[in-house]
This record gives sequence, structure tokens and C-alpha cells, in this order.
Amino acid sequence: MVSDRTNVEALRIYCFFLLARENDPELFAEKFDELQSALRQTEGRNSDLIYNISRLFARFCGRNKDVVNKTLQLLEIAMMLQPDNAAYIAE
Repeated sequence: MVSDRTNVEALRIYCFFLLARENDPELFAEKFDELQSALRQTEGRNSDLIYNISRLFARFCGRNKDVVNKTLQLLEIAMMLQPDNAAYIAE
């Protein structure tokens, strides 16, 4: 049986592969939505994890507007959880 945390990690790696190697924006968007859903269900209060995942994809998106918007959605969740965190605000 796969744990929920393992599922989040697997989706993170797969999304990164799709973004960095395959350059498949449609499949990336689909899998990134799954990643967001899994994060909300299993790690919904873990603002550091949400922030780090958002930051990872923001760094490798190549200024793709759709990917930036998706990473901003994650960043907003982290900022809601820790509104005074300067690193989140600066990102």
C-alpha cells in the first residue's frame, strides 16, 4: 500500500519530469492539479512543504504563464497558513 506522503512525492517527481524533460503542458497541468489535491488532503497544514513545491516549479517553468499561475495558487495557500513569513511574501 502506498502512503499518502509517498503519493505526494511521486506526483511531485512526475510533474517535475513532465515540466523539465517532456515539455507536455497539458499533461503537466492535469498532474499538477492532482498534486495540489493530494497536498491539500494529506499535507494541508504543512506550509513549508507547500512553499517548497511551489518554489521548485516556479524556478523551472521557463516563464510559462500557466505554470506560474499554478505555482502562485500553491504559494497563496502557504501564505494563508503563515501570513507573516517573509520568505513566502518575497517569493
